[in-house]
Amino acid sequence: MTTLRIPITMCHGTSDAGDFPLSRDHFATLVGIAAELGFTSIDYDQLAAWRNDGVALPPQPILFDFDHPVRSMLECHEVLSAQGFAGNLFVNTGPMEGDGYGTQTMTWDEIGGLHQAGWHIGAHTVTHPNLSELVARDPQGEQLQWELESCDATLQRELGLTPRDFAFTGTSWSSVAEQKVMQRYRFGRLWIVGSQYQADGEAIRYADLVGVSGDDEADGGPPCAARYITAETPAYRLPSMELQCALSHKPAAFRAYLKGALASDPAAADV
Repeated sequence: MTTLRIPITMCHGTSDAGDFPLSRDHFATLVGIAAELGFTSIDYDQLAAWRNDGVALPPQPILFDFDHPVRSMLECHEVLSAQGFAGNLFVNTGPMEGDGYGTQTMTWDEIGGLHQAGWHIGAHTVTHPNLSELVARDPQGEQLQWELESCDATLQRELGLTPRDFAFTGTSWSSVAEQKVMQRYRFGRLWIVGSQYQADGEAIRYADLVGVSGDDEADGGPPCAARYITAETPAYRLPSMELQCALSHKPAAFRAYLKGALASDPAAADV
């Protein structure tokens, strides 16, 4: 029986900054590749129904994840919806209460509009702390508890929803954070930009954190098997592949990543 591998992308909206700019046109090219290959976007409710209750997923499922409530999410929505896709947005609520509200960020009404259009909304703390470093300052997790409770309360107040899923911040993780997240949410999602991570104040291979064997790949990322969601992936250590990094920024690399989900051996997928 073929293992179902679900590709999952992540970005912080469209941006012309950095070594791997993600303009609207470039993002549209990548999304077009997913459409061309026959993928169907899903959300975390569908993922939970499949993993917990055996409910079938649509053919060739993919998750399009986004972190931070920046204004360019509206562009991302336009690009996705043109192909019949919807996204999953994880909101850190702090910027929504700052001077950039409605200019650098969306408004709450605009986020609500994404939700109405089929986007799934998840939690991403208030101040976006480094969770690996936070555990050293707050070993009992009291500050983190405030981050989670406050984020959830704000999303409930402004959007009328209680988030059921969480995105860890940066490439940082802690065992205390995972325990707190497990008490509140169905899923915890990580972020892949390379092969390394921070966990409980120490450097660690991403593959070792998520329990995937094998050497890191030549492209600088973790083993291919660690880059997809499967039925066996730990619910609180789900992967996501950043689009603004070498692992999947170029169309050929992105196509190979998606085709790896369909191949019997993802490491052997061609472009």
